[in-house]
Amino acid sequence: MRCMLAAVLVMGMLLGSVANASAERNWEFSIGGFGGWANHGDTTYRFNIGTTPYGVEPVNAKGTNLRFEDSGAFGAKLSAWHLPRKYAWQPQIGFEIDWARFTADVPPQTTPGVGVGLISGLPLGDVTNDNRYEFAVDNLTLNLLFRYPIGATTDMPHGRWYPYVGIGGGAQRAKLSVMGYEETSYSPCFQGMGGIKFFVIKYLAFFGEAKWTQGWHTFKYETDWYWERYSLSTIQLVGGVALHF
Repeated sequence: MRCMLAAVLVMGMLLGSVANASAERNWEFSIGGFGGWANHGDTTYRFNIGTTPYGVEPVNAKGTNLRFEDSGAFGAKLSAWHLPRKYAWQPQIGFEIDWARFTADVPPQTTPGVGVGLISGLPLGDVTNDNRYEFAVDNLTLNLLFRYPIGATTDMPHGRWYPYVGIGGGAQRAKLSVMGYEETSYSPCFQGMGGIKFFVIKYLAFFGEAKWTQGWHTFKYETDWYWERYSLSTIQLVGGVALHF
């Protein structure tokens, strides 16, 4: 019990010192966690070997309307807001490191194929995939944020609540698992976002957020002659809690 009390006191002093330092620097920081749902749009995927009426041959082709299964999503974020005039309501600028995790599995399905065989010149027909592809996805982005404080006071320069928008980029990691085989791909990732945050007390807030991410991934299956390329577009609808200091 004494150890827990001591830890609480030390944490309180640390938060207090950080808060004072941030005030002197005109910066406000927050750390938060969130959870929600990841909705994946139907997409196009490309491959360089397929089946035409001629048979299996190299192709310049793609499959369209590939369906990903939606999934749960969770993550964390660390934000820093600049306060050029603490007690004004004017828009404020911030920066954020945002990490999120979700899955984007592809069930067995038949998709329309577009393209021709490079040997025969014959068109590609429908593309049937009897296997289940499982994608475990991690996003790590650096975002530029803008917020508009509502109800700002001397004690709460960030306002009682505020809407915010942001745009950013970073890296996306996708781990593919299919029929016991695993391969990992890394891709640049772009993100756009918007949300609303409400404060319960000065240091504790709840937020709701929608964000769109886009990445591209190529898998070669340990070969030098075959590849598949997937475009992964996701809208995350999440809610969370944040601690400000």
